[in-house]
Amino acid sequence: MKAKSSKAVCATAIAFAMALAIGVSAQVAAAQEARKIEEQFKNIQVLTGAPADMLNPTMVYFEGALGVGCGFCHDSDGSKRDADTNPRKNTARRMIRMVNAINESTFNGQKVVTCMTCHQGRNKPIGVPFVVSEQAPPALGEAYLDAMPPAAPIPNVTVDQLLNKYIAALGGMDALQRTSSLKASGEMIQRRPARAFPAVALEISAKAPGKQLIVSGSGDDASKEGYSGNSGWTGNRDMRRAELDGVRLEDAFNLPLQLQEILVSPKVDHPEVVDGREAYVVSASTQNLPLVKLYFDKDSGMLVRLMYHTQGIFGPYPTRIDYSNFREVNGRKVPYTWVIAGTRNREYTYVMQDVQAAAVDDGMFEQSARR
Repeated sequence: MKAKSSKAVCATAIAFAMALAIGVSAQVAAAQEARKIEEQFKNIQVLTGAPADMLNPTMVYFEGALGVGCGFCHDSDGSKRDADTNPRKNTARRMIRMVNAINESTFNGQKVVTCMTCHQGRNKPIGVPFVVSEQAPPALGEAYLDAMPPAAPIPNVTVDQLLNKYIAALGGMDALQRTSSLKASGEMIQRRPARAFPAVALEISAKAPGKQLIVSGSGDDASKEGYSGNSGWTGNRDMRRAELDGVRLEDAFNLPLQLQEILVSPKVDHPEVVDGREAYVVSASTQNLPLVKLYFDKDSGMLVRLMYHTQGIFGPYPTRIDYSNFREVNGRKVPYTWVIAGTRNREYTYVMQDVQAAAVDDGMFEQSARR
């Protein structure tokens, strides 16, 4: 009887501890969600009032809209990003106030005018017409949209039909579930205009329904990025919510079994052409990303492209993933090559040399594994 009583007391204590931990975790998450940019970062003067999670996506949007890097407006010393040593930072503040004022006074506060409206990927907007013999962007004119060909009609298929055909193209649900954990090795090559980067060795461990660890480089220079379910980390910090959604979408091995969980309000959209072939398109959102588009080859059903938007304060910026070189691993097909193209003139090509079905320890995906 004493043994049973002790077990009961122990079980009660464990349950209480778990409930307390869950409650504390929820409070911490709520506190982080409620923090404003000016409460978490230094020297914030014009982006006040927005959630702290929005600062990094907004900086990336600025870079994409102007075609520049961090050092264009910030101190070249990465530890002094909050300093006002670069005069362009105050110029940027004036531009932000100008954009806000235009939208508030002219468009009832809607974000109609953005940095991209004028800059179009250039640090200096084009304000002077081009002379003959100079290469100019196409003159769009007032009738441009009217002159465009109509979009192809939305096909008479459902989202479930497209997802089911995709699963079948990969080998079927049984094959995916049978080979639910993979280990891969290969390399990643970064490309930027006029800059050459050496290939970086990669090791990827993936386990369904949603766990991944990527180790880039080797030895003391190795970096790690991992996620497990709804929590993720990169280096020594936790991932932002939108960032984690993006990482889950970029997980080439776990994506097929995660899609239905990740996508919010998916619908079949107008078909498009990818690399000369017609693709059926599914558009959706996630809990933290405003737009996701999936491109399925019309004939094979294979997912050949995925595009998602990350929202900043002044607008979204895109990330595009193209898949190729599908090979069979233990009965299921996986891409051996995929290219992730983002803004800031950055493109990353992932090439796997070896992918194998293998048991993977759950502990390697937890935050404690970052060390």
